[in-house]
Amino acid sequence: MEKGMPVLKASRIFGVPRQTLRDRVKNVVSIDCVTTGRTPVFTLEEEGYIVNHIKSMANLGYGYTRQEAVDIGTRFAENLGKRKHTDPLTLRWFSGFVSRWPELRVLKPRSLEHLRAKAASPGNIQRYFTELDGIIKKYDLTDKPHLIFNVDEKGISQCHSPPHVVAGREVHPPAVTSGKSSTTTIIGCGSAAGFALPPYFVFQGARMHQDLLNGTSPGSNGCVSETGWSNSSVFRQYLEEHFLRFIPREDRYVLLLLDGHSTHISVGLIEWAKAHKIILFILPAHTSHILQPLDVGCFGPLQKIYNFECHKEMRLTASTISRYNIGSLASKAYTKALSPENLQNAFRKTGIYPFDSSAIDGTILEPSRVFSNDLDVKNSGDNACGPAEDEHTVVHRMTDFLAKKEATLISTKSEKQLKKTERKCLSKLTSGRCITEDEVEQAILNYKKDTSSRNTKNAANKKQDKGPILKEKEEATRVSTLNDSQTAGPSGAAVTHKPWLDDWNSEELDIEIREEEKCCVCKNFTPDAVRQSSVLQFVKWGKCNACGHWVHLRYCSKTIAVRRGAEFKCIHCS
Repeated sequence: MEKGMPVLKASRIFGVPRQTLRDRVKNVVSIDCVTTGRTPVFTLEEEGYIVNHIKSMANLGYGYTRQEAVDIGTRFAENLGKRKHTDPLTLRWFSGFVSRWPELRVLKPRSLEHLRAKAASPGNIQRYFTELDGIIKKYDLTDKPHLIFNVDEKGISQCHSPPHVVAGREVHPPAVTSGKSSTTTIIGCGSAAGFALPPYFVFQGARMHQDLLNGTSPGSNGCVSETGWSNSSVFRQYLEEHFLRFIPREDRYVLLLLDGHSTHISVGLIEWAKAHKIILFILPAHTSHILQPLDVGCFGPLQKIYNFECHKEMRLTASTISRYNIGSLASKAYTKALSPENLQNAFRKTGIYPFDSSAIDGTILEPSRVFSNDLDVKNSGDNACGPAEDEHTVVHRMTDFLAKKEATLISTKSEKQLKKTERKCLSKLTSGRCITEDEVEQAILNYKKDTSSRNTKNAANKKQDKGPILKEKEEATRVSTLNDSQTAGPSGAAVTHKPWLDDWNSEELDIEIREEEKCCVCKNFTPDAVRQSSVLQFVKWGKCNACGHWVHLRYCSKTIAVRRGAEFKCIHCS
């Protein structure tokens, strides 16, 4: 056709219908169109910009639903002048759009907590790997995977989640479970070499029975707690009685990676670890879903295998899942999930062993972009969806519309972060740090001292700044408890002595009360009528707008109540 060949001759030579060829020559149908039917609203280039924008928003953690994608397409078409506001796109357009782009699919995203999305930033991850690399080299653990361990807790319930089953299409079948139950915690630990310590169970209860460990793996142990969850004393007991029994003792340092839960950090635990040559390294806060080996490669399979074992147990036996057989079922799942292959892959995937600071996939860190305070990151969306604006006016219009949406999201989230003030907390000192190092331990000690003195000072200030109304309530409580002795009444029953019936002295009751907190009329904190009453009463106060003194309402003033914002004056100023 470029050499001037007639359309009819070209259609005969190449076997293309004449009308089809003529429509493309006259640009009635785009040359890029390879399907029959109605011509798409957008060209492939324009649809490419939409695809890139949809994928970018999904990677940031704020993806579009079907209808939202249709709305984006409608506004994009309006921006290009291809549609009017009264003629929007429909879900039928979306179906064709997805069929033309196989890289897109509709799926349910996994939940990601706000704190996890914010904490998993490239800067935090890089600082963590730099710190970890220094510790590994300092203690000569580069080629010693059998001395690198990770410990974590996993909660399981007697009421399991049923696995997928095969059933007929006509019904949605039920799955019988044990019902409401308590939580049992498994403390698991494994090394980069693939060695898994036997499980350690924390049952809910007040007294430990050995029957709870029937059928568990050899070497398994356990204890009880009030809630079934681990705590500081349970974790300390685990390290002393269970962890030390199974780790290699070659008079060499052992690296133990763990999350920054409060039960894992204490001054006493740090001193104990240093005495036993155990290096405690705290993972960065809220990043265990990408940096903790057991969370990344072991506890997910453990939960699925445990659910399968419980489902099988309920079908093959007459018993339900209880605290007496949950240990044996969990041990089977623990042994399969914490296999040597899974442990080695988990440590490799998290970049711990072999050490690799680039092991974390960059797409996992994308949600943290919206919380960045870097202005370059905020404005990076200007050219994120296509070529530079000076190439073509239409191209600029396309890229500008979609890029502004992403830039608006990033600027909104990051501006909110700029307004927040940094809180002083323990995790700021321990996150991504080795707490057995001297400088970190000293920082923790200083934080504990500052927190203790600050709490004491706040309590003293709170007690000193109590207003007259609160003091009135406290005085009533104090007076009612001055004498707890009981005397026999007329019926022979013991009655509590009421000290407010006695003739109390005004100075005795008003002790430790400042002069400005007393009534400016009667010069007492408690009116005489209330003091001499046999019934416990609370006194209302009013503050004079003229002199600023407090007055007893009803007793020392004709006013019974003062509404908020109303004018009130004492008898001296009225």
